[in-house]
Amino acid sequence: MQTAITTRGPILAVTESPTPEQLQVWWETMQSDDLNVAYADSFPATLTDFRREVAQGEKLLLLCLVDGQVTGAMWLHDLLHHCDGTVSAGWAGGYFLPFYRGLLAMHLWQAVRQHWEAVGIRHIFCAVHVANRLSQVFVTRGMHFHRVGRFPDFALFHGQPTDLFIYTLNPEDTALAWELATARAAGQMLSAALQTR
Repeated sequence: MQTAITTRGPILAVTESPTPEQLQVWWETMQSDDLNVAYADSFPATLTDFRREVAQGEKLLLLCLVDGQVTGAMWLHDLLHHCDGTVSAGWAGGYFLPFYRGLLAMHLWQAVRQHWEAVGIRHIFCAVHVANRLSQVFVTRGMHFHRVGRFPDFALFHGQPTDLFIYTLNPEDTALAWELATARAAGQMLSAALQTR
């Protein structure tokens, strides 16, 4: 399914069904960027691993397009489900190609949000490395998330427990965001401990 927003300028769209070539363009551009404080150690190391997580339903992926050109992607991970199996909540991740950051990325986020809300996803959270200032600005100003707080040792970055800021899209979800962050942090640290044995 593809959702498009028509404006006087470029045509913005998001799709759940990107082509392998589109995903390759996005992945290669992302991998050539400085991701030092962007993604935790648990982030998939290869496009094949990332695509497997999407295929297995661990992530909901939307590829973003402007006039048919790949501009970035957003996804939800650590999903929560309704009793009927549909997704009710998740943690947002994303990457926009450098040229499309700023106003276009903000408009594409609105298309992503509309798409997710249309399928019943109302509770969206995110976690950002304390040193990732650009993402913190985009999350608050561009995506209109609300900062919940600084979570100590939330995830491993380069093998080290690292503090992250927790955000929620809806301020009424503040307590839920912290509760879910606590569970995620415990799960990530346990998983890391088991892998070192």
